[in-house]
Amino acid sequence: TRLYRYWAVPGLRDGDSALLDVAAGALGGLASSRLDTELVRKQKVAVSVSAYNQSFTQVGIFGVTMDVAPGTDRKVAEAALDKAIADYLATGPTADEVKRIATTAIAGRLAGLESVGGGGGKAGTLASGLIFAGDPDYYKKELAELAAATPAAVKAVTTKWLSRPVYSLAVVPGKREAYAEVGGAPAATPGNNAAPQPANAEGPAKGTRGALPAVGEVRDIAFPKVERTRLSNGIELVYARQAALPVTRAVMSFDAGIVADPADKLGLGNLTLALMDEGTKTRDALALAEAQERLGAQISTSNDADRARVGVFAPSVNLKGAVALMGDVVRNPAFAPTEIERVRGQTLARIAAETTSPQGLSARALPPLVYGTASPYAKLAAGTGDPAAVKAATRADLIAYQQAWIRPDKAKVFVVSDRPLPEVKAAFDAAFGDWRAGGAAGSKPAVAAGTTATPRIVLIDRPDSPQSLIAAGQLTPLDARADLLPVLTANEVLGSGFLSRINMDLREAKGWSYGVRGGFARMEGAVPYTINAPVQADKTGPAIAALRDQIGGFLSTKGVTPAEFTRTIDGETRELAGTFETSAAVLTAMETNDLYGRPDDYYDTIAQKYRALTAPELDAAARRAIDPNRFVWVVVGDAAKVRGQLDSLGLPVEVVESGAAPARAAAN
Repeated sequence: TRLYRYWAVPGLRDGDSALLDVAAGALGGLASSRLDTELVRKQKVAVSVSAYNQSFTQVGIFGVTMDVAPGTDRKVAEAALDKAIADYLATGPTADEVKRIATTAIAGRLAGLESVGGGGGKAGTLASGLIFAGDPDYYKKELAELAAATPAAVKAVTTKWLSRPVYSLAVVPGKREAYAEVGGAPAATPGNNAAPQPANAEGPAKGTRGALPAVGEVRDIAFPKVERTRLSNGIELVYARQAALPVTRAVMSFDAGIVADPADKLGLGNLTLALMDEGTKTRDALALAEAQERLGAQISTSNDADRARVGVFAPSVNLKGAVALMGDVVRNPAFAPTEIERVRGQTLARIAAETTSPQGLSARALPPLVYGTASPYAKLAAGTGDPAAVKAATRADLIAYQQAWIRPDKAKVFVVSDRPLPEVKAAFDAAFGDWRAGGAAGSKPAVAAGTTATPRIVLIDRPDSPQSLIAAGQLTPLDARADLLPVLTANEVLGSGFLSRINMDLREAKGWSYGVRGGFARMEGAVPYTINAPVQADKTGPAIAALRDQIGGFLSTKGVTPAEFTRTIDGETRELAGTFETSAAVLTAMETNDLYGRPDDYYDTIAQKYRALTAPELDAAARRAIDPNRFVWVVVGDAAKVRGQLDSLGLPVEVVESGAAPARAAAN
């Protein structure tokens, strides 16, 4: 159940707007916000809650959104939410909250301005200021107003606007209504600007406003120089300097990941990582959140197939303090019993959502079929986790996982900063230099050559589903550490770009889907090829037939055309500058190079590598890697509508209930 509260408030040009931003931050924007503290941490009637102030030119919307905790009565949750809002109106924010909001806003603005485009990027910031406030530099005024806000002023404005009538909405679970498909795509006529499919067009697009402007010279990128050093305890630090903005972004990567989960405890790694930034031995969860906010820092954790990570972002002026906090999180997680139960509840709610959504169901069904049930990567079928394992996990299990996997002998640090390497190294040495491994390290299972299941269609019955989600995959013979540029570039034409063959066919030509993608998932020890295609239910069978036809044609007699080749190489080389404009993108590239054993300067010559490719080379690479005759298909949809469409495709069809969880079978 999701609850909403909305108030009409003034727009961007009104003096109250900035104060309402502060009010939203203290109420439900900060990690330490009043609503989060009261409803999520203390009362546990919500799994998440947030507040925001959305400003337009003349009007705005102040909103609160709350996801009710499973098992909590909606009326009880609504009463608790309304009381928490009323309590906030009565007290207003503290001086410390107001200061933390300003610091967090400045740090967030710095992070956004790394990008040229996007709403928070340079162009979007200048444009929104000009359009909404008549001043492209309006963001400076906004930040100044946030910095000048006082608790009394914020309280007065909050009371003024949030004491007015509120629009309340509750969205509750229930049976989906029957859905009737609309007609297909309208027929092309001279009046609707019909154009040839871009995948087949041989010349430039014809518009109605004259010739398109010529493309200027686009210089090849100069990827930041990457340097390597080691901390006092031997942890390797990989560093690149990017001086455009005074920010530092870093990640400590651990050789762990989902494949490290014990077979009978799938989700243990995710749960452990989720809890590590929820309090340390010297700071509880609230104190840790407040400490980050005072520094404008963000500490995060993540866990993918092959690596576990703890990351930090901060204005560089607070580099030392932010890295010290990161060190506390990594080395001294408290795993407080109250936090374990709260995060366990949030994790189980996330798992429940995965097991009811089409994307979650397909993501859980496909891995054991593609990798083989004996592969460690079949554990990906558990998604966020096996609910039984998450329910059973003890504090001792979490501590054991952290000690076995989150340790210095499995760690490597990647940093992008405007600060020089000696200063960065000194900050990390102060936080981690005396860290020593203790006890036995975890050991990953060996990744043997997997075997994709016999080609078939697994139909997951989701009654009254308005769409069908088609997923397909195969385990390719590719080596993740090899140079895959030719096959990845070929797939831009076939499946991964908007103008790809499969997307243009099912979306633009046939109108059966909003978007179709196919691509390689590059694991450390495996490279599968997968397809994701949500389609209207009555076109499920024809859509699979169309995908097989498009892929088969591309891999045989209808390879990359000259127009597709030129467009793809031009696009890949010209967008490189935008690809690496942010510290996050550079950091990811550094990690990727390290994971796949590529040289640190790999991207310095990537444009030349693209231009050296040929169309026959792309065709040959794709034909060696992709074999649609080995695809296993998963369809999530209404079996009553879909089954008959699938029986004519020449593949065996297996129907399973949507509640059937494959996690344990995959682990075994």
